[in-house]
Amino acid sequence: MGFLTPALTLGALAVAVPIVLHLVMRQRPRELEFPALRFVQQRRDSNRRRMRLRHWLLLALRCGLIVLLALALARPTWRPPEARGKAGAPIAAALVIDNSPRMQYVASGQSRLDAAVAAATGVLQQLPGDAQATVLDLTAGSPRFALDVSSAVARVENLSSVADARELATAVVDAIELAAQQENRRGQVFVFSDLSGAALSNEAITRIAAALEEAPEVQLALVDVGDDADANTALGEAVLSATVLRTGEPLRISAPVSMTGPGEPPLVELLLADESGELIKRNQQIVELAGGDATRTGEVEFTLDDLPLGVHQGVVQLSSPDALTIDNQRFFTVDVRPAARVLLAADAPTDATLVREAISPSLLGGEGQRFECETVTAATLRSAPLEDYQAVLLLDPPSLPPAAWDALDTYLQQGGGVGVFLGHNASSAPFNEAGPQKLLPGRLRRISRDATYLRPRRLDHPALAGMAEFAESIPWSLCATFRYWQFEELSSDSHVVAAFANGEPAILQRAAGQGRLLVGVTPLGEPPSPRGREPWNEWARHAWPYVLICDELTGYLARDAETQLDYLAGDTATIPLALDQRVTNYVLRLPDGQGLRRTAAVSDAALSISVTDDPGNYRVTSGSAQLDRGFSVNIPGEYSNLARRDPADLSAALPAAQFQFAATGVAAAELVEAAATGRELYSWAIGLVAVVWGAEHLLANRFYRRE
Repeated sequence: MGFLTPALTLGALAVAVPIVLHLVMRQRPRELEFPALRFVQQRRDSNRRRMRLRHWLLLALRCGLIVLLALALARPTWRPPEARGKAGAPIAAALVIDNSPRMQYVASGQSRLDAAVAAATGVLQQLPGDAQATVLDLTAGSPRFALDVSSAVARVENLSSVADARELATAVVDAIELAAQQENRRGQVFVFSDLSGAALSNEAITRIAAALEEAPEVQLALVDVGDDADANTALGEAVLSATVLRTGEPLRISAPVSMTGPGEPPLVELLLADESGELIKRNQQIVELAGGDATRTGEVEFTLDDLPLGVHQGVVQLSSPDALTIDNQRFFTVDVRPAARVLLAADAPTDATLVREAISPSLLGGEGQRFECETVTAATLRSAPLEDYQAVLLLDPPSLPPAAWDALDTYLQQGGGVGVFLGHNASSAPFNEAGPQKLLPGRLRRISRDATYLRPRRLDHPALAGMAEFAESIPWSLCATFRYWQFEELSSDSHVVAAFANGEPAILQRAAGQGRLLVGVTPLGEPPSPRGREPWNEWARHAWPYVLICDELTGYLARDAETQLDYLAGDTATIPLALDQRVTNYVLRLPDGQGLRRTAAVSDAALSISVTDDPGNYRVTSGSAQLDRGFSVNIPGEYSNLARRDPADLSAALPAAQFQFAATGVAAAELVEAAATGRELYSWAIGLVAVVWGAEHLLANRFYRRE
């Protein structure tokens, strides 16, 4: 128990006034003897005792009334036992404001973030003058307490939504730990959020509860700045048929659509940027939705034909914005490229037929093909212009002159891709010389005849990653292998990409400057029934999975694998560069049109871009090279989830002695006052004064009326 104005408790001394008046005004009756009035005398003595009791009762009520009035004017306060550990110490308030994209939801003309800012400002303005405060949002950073409350208010007023928001639970735990570090202050954490189930999941609540248990003197208040409104129409993640297309290949774009609450089927538009960057509508579609009354779902799909060579960017969007605009658009980027040039080198041109037909089928006539293949004999390889090709495949090569190996090594160092697939044409002595050993992962030891089959244990290597979606259906046992080369000892810069079922290495990779180098221990283009000898394997006997294997390995070497062009806000975008695209400086064009100049090393085979905070389409260009690349940034779909947590569930999951729930910003401000001085009992005290006063008035009228 405490008092906001303890000096007024001195008013309780006025209790002496009614006591003095009672004593002064007490009458002593004259005594007259009447013998005949003995029985009246007895009656008078009885009445006197009863009246004395009534007078003492009235005196007590009047004295109590004065004391209670003095105490009420002194404004008594009460602080719960759990808050008394640092009684009298100043407050260290940490405010956590949820500024995730979901907080842009607008209801009654105000966004949830605006409501959070207003509530947080009210809390800060209510803090005592000796309090310290800090403000944490969902951006990454190292929080610290501000020098004064006004600095914290300024930070709150300048807050805006961030697309690359971290988890709310992480920010709350940081705030609890920071408040607990203030040894000479009482820690109080305020969290301003809309009670989203996505942000306050069971896992998140468990983390917060654990942090509170580690800091028993810290109080946590959750301020609800949301409401039960959840009407929203959202576009899910856009799915492209491919991010890298060939000339003439159509682009198919689909996206899920969901609608919570009543409404007409939404109209979805497809816009594509022209050469100047202006978005032009290319198509639109009304999406039919199905499902329950709460949430209905559907899907929209568009097709774009005959996209020219180059980078194309666009957006799928709702024609009419709703209360939550951040999920009304989905940005995309697609790159239309010419076929990658691949050089096939074999002992004879016919030895490359199977690989060529697998990666560039002649029946398609080159239309929409990923690779454009040319074949040379191994004997003429040293004179071939290797720099004109994205990849070179040596298919069961015989012994080559040192100049050929030197040319391949130079090509690799400059960023080219080379695949060496050994077979019956290889022999230990010439391939163990200095030239071949620049590429091979070790010295050849012998040919193994231990029958097995290709069976990669993992598909996370980039050369195999494209097979991951078919992992359960690939019949690896069809890749029977009867002979393969073994190495004496692998070099330290080599590792196994794929193995056989018996655990022996099948495909290896070795570091090679800026380039990519794969070595296979059995031929990639081995015919199932070679003339005059036993086959080394039967990989090519079955189109599935042979075509997939050839396509993925060649794509990796040519750096023509499916390129990631879609990122989430805050991710680091990686832009692979061809040999003729290496730059020392470039311009990054942001979604708002602003251009940022950046530098890079000419040896960099890729650009890493971390400025991806805002959703939209980004462009990377350079005038010093033929560099024109792009990528898109979108927000995670989880921010479309507006379902709220039940406050009762939160109260049950968090320590009752440390957690309080505030339904409004006004209630949050009252919590500040309670944390600073305790809960004020003035209203209760003045109510008790009124009760005592009424009792005194009632008893006085009744007693005096009887007298």
